[in-house]
Amino acid sequence: MNKFELWYPVKNPFVISQKFGENPEFYQREYDMKSHNGWDIVGVVGQIIRASHDGIVTFTGEDGRGGLGVVVRSEEKYWYEPIQEWVYFKTVYWHCLPGSFAVKPGDKVKIGTALAKCDSTGFTGNSHLHFGLKPVLKGEQDWEWYNLEQNNGWFGSIDPEPFFNKYYAEDAQLVLSILSKIKELLLKVVSLLKLNIK
Repeated sequence: MNKFELWYPVKNPFVISQKFGENPEFYQREYDMKSHNGWDIVGVVGQIIRASHDGIVTFTGEDGRGGLGVVVRSEEKYWYEPIQEWVYFKTVYWHCLPGSFAVKPGDKVKIGTALAKCDSTGFTGNSHLHFGLKPVLKGEQDWEWYNLEQNNGWFGSIDPEPFFNKYYAEDAQLVLSILSKIKELLLKVVSLLKLNIK
């Protein structure tokens, strides 16, 4: 079955300062959420943020609190086990550096495409990337980074950790090229084995 897969959006260093589900008291008080609704990944000012998956850019802009972000949605549907349905997924990249958007709505991106750069825009105290993942479900508009109708306690976001393949998006083209060559080699080996068996 086709499973949605994510690549780490920033590299060197890759440090998670806050995971999904942490600091419930703060997020209940400030955002009316159960807890943190994504991953906060340490990023120095100006560090490149890259697309974690292939897709289409559906939003670049500001969130009403001065935070700048990018939203990317998958172009194909993937199986989402909790509801036993095929859904689109979208990723959210927030606290971007002003003037650093490298994409615009409607652009198609590949894993590793530069989207923007890290900063501390919006409601935050230090430079980092807030990374969020959402299945596109009830009430979800293409451009939205939150979903009030999908009342799961995190505005529709889910924990991205199970979806990461532990590779960096920056290295995606190299990794995919190597994997493709290994696959070709294995197919040749299988073909030779079949000939020898006959």
